[in-house]
Amino acid sequence: MDNTAIVVAVVTAVGGVMAALITSMRRENRDDHALVTDQISAVYRLLNRIGDKVDTHLDWHHEGNIDGKSKGRDRRE
Repeated sequence: MDNTAIVVAVVTAVGGVMAALITSMRRENRDDHALVTDQISAVYRLLNRIGDKVDTHLDWHHEGNIDGKSKGRDRRE
């Protein structure tokens, strides 16, 4: 008997299953990367907003600070 046809069929089937699994993993990996990228962008926007608020607050202190007291606040003279 010639087993060549059986070996070829088995190799082809195993190769086809492996190719399908790799393609599936690639698609899942791409989706995961897209999700992580979106989450990183959200964190970046949040940190920028917080940084802007802190900068504004520090500027407020810097502009009105006289002898360690903020302008218009905590004045007891």
